[in-house]
Amino acid sequence: MVLPAGVNRRYACLAGFLLVAIWCWVAFDRPYTFPSHVPWNIYSGTPQARPALDAFDYPPLDSSAMKRVCSRTQWNQSVTFICDDSSGGVAEVRNSILNCVRYTIAAGGSLVVPRITVDEAYEEYFGSNTTELDYMFDTDHFINSLMASCPQIRIYKAASTIANRQYAYGPISLVPESLTKQLTKTSFQQAGQWSALFYKWLLQYVALDNKGPIIVRLGRSYLEYPIYGDDDNFVLHFGKILKIRRDIRILATTALRTLSYSYNLPLRLSEPILKKAFLGAHLSTDEEGLPKADQENARYQVQSQHYLNQALSGNLSLIYAASEFGHDILEFIKDGSLQNITVTTKLDLLKGQDREHLLDTFTPDQQAIVDFLVFSKASEFAGVGHSGMAWNLALARHFYTAQKDNELDGPQMFGDALSRIYGPRRGHPEFPASMWP
Repeated sequence: MVLPAGVNRRYACLAGFLLVAIWCWVAFDRPYTFPSHVPWNIYSGTPQARPALDAFDYPPLDSSAMKRVCSRTQWNQSVTFICDDSSGGVAEVRNSILNCVRYTIAAGGSLVVPRITVDEAYEEYFGSNTTELDYMFDTDHFINSLMASCPQIRIYKAASTIANRQYAYGPISLVPESLTKQLTKTSFQQAGQWSALFYKWLLQYVALDNKGPIIVRLGRSYLEYPIYGDDDNFVLHFGKILKIRRDIRILATTALRTLSYSYNLPLRLSEPILKKAFLGAHLSTDEEGLPKADQENARYQVQSQHYLNQALSGNLSLIYAASEFGHDILEFIKDGSLQNITVTTKLDLLKGQDREHLLDTFTPDQQAIVDFLVFSKASEFAGVGHSGMAWNLALARHFYTAQKDNELDGPQMFGDALSRIYGPRRGHPEFPASMWP
C-alpha cells in the first residue's frame, strides 16, 4: 500500500496496532462502569465526575416480622397520626420517626408521612419550622417499605389529603409516653399495652363511633419506647423503612471512593464493613448541659487519646474523623501525625463541585449525614456515650459481629469487634433499650 506523502510507515504501523488494541479492549474487557475519579487528579480543584455506584442504596423493606405484627393488629383507619415534631441530628430524628411509626402500628391507625422540625436558623429558608421527610430521608422508600411490610396501614402524603378532613376532629396533641408514665420501664414491654391506654385516653375527647376522622398529633418521642418488646427480627429490620436521601448517599459514596484511591485501599464499597481500612472517629466535645458522668469523656484530650489508642491497637493508620468544631479536627490531625496516623475528613475527600454542593446546598445537620454514612462502613468505629449518633452506629454495626451478648460488659460503655463507645461501664442504658438499630 502506498502511504500519503509525509506519513512515516513506522508511525502508521504503530497507529494501526493501537487501534486494534483499543478495539480488543472495548470488545472483550471494557468496564461498564468507569471510575468516578482518577487517582492522579483527585486533588485538583476541578469538578469530579459522579460515581456510578451508590454504596448505601438498598431496596424497600419487605419484612415478614412486620407483616406478622401488622396482621395481628386491629386496625382503625378513622384514627390518623401526625408526626411533625422530630428534631435534632440524623440519629435523633430517625429514632423519633421510627417510634412514631411504631406507635401508629400499635394503635392500628393511619399515618401522615412524617415531617422534620428544623433549627430556628433555617425557619426563614424553609418558610416554616418543619419541612418534608426528604430533608433527610427517601420519602418514596419510606412509603414503599410500609406498603410492602405493613399493607394494612393507610398512608397520607400530607395532612391536607386525609379522607373527609372537613369533618375531622382534632388534631389532638399527645406525648405518647405520657400514657405509660404510671408504668415502670420493665412493666411497659408490649405495644398492645400502649394501644389499650391510647384508646382509653381518646375517649375523653371523642366517641370512637365518631363519623369523621380523628387526628392525633404525636409529640417527639426519642428514647422512651422499649424496642425489645418486639421480637429480634422486627427490631433488626424495622429501621430499614428509613433510607438516607439519594444525593447525600452519593456524596458519601464519593468520599469513600476518593479515600480508596487516595490511600491505595482496594475497597469493595458494597460490603457493609470495609475491613482493614480506617477507623471512624466521632469527636463530640460539647460539654454544655451534659451530666457530670459524661463531662470527662467530652474533653477533647480524653476522646482523642482513646481514638488514637484504638487506631494503634487495631493497626489502622488512617482515621476518618468528624466533629462539630473545626478546631478539634485541626488538633486531631496534628496529634495523629505525631503517631504516624493520618486523619482525613469529608472536606478533604470531596473536591470541586462535590464540595461546593455539600457546603452550598445542605445545612450542617444534613452535611453530618455524610459522616454518619461513612462511619457506618468503617473498619472500626469510636464514639462517646453521650452521643446519639455514636450509639445508633454502634448498635447497627453490631449486627455484623459474631459477638451478640456481652457488648455492654465493659471496660467501655459499649464494645464489640467493630465499635467502641467510651464512658462509664453500663452508662446510658436508655440507648441500647430504646434506640432502633
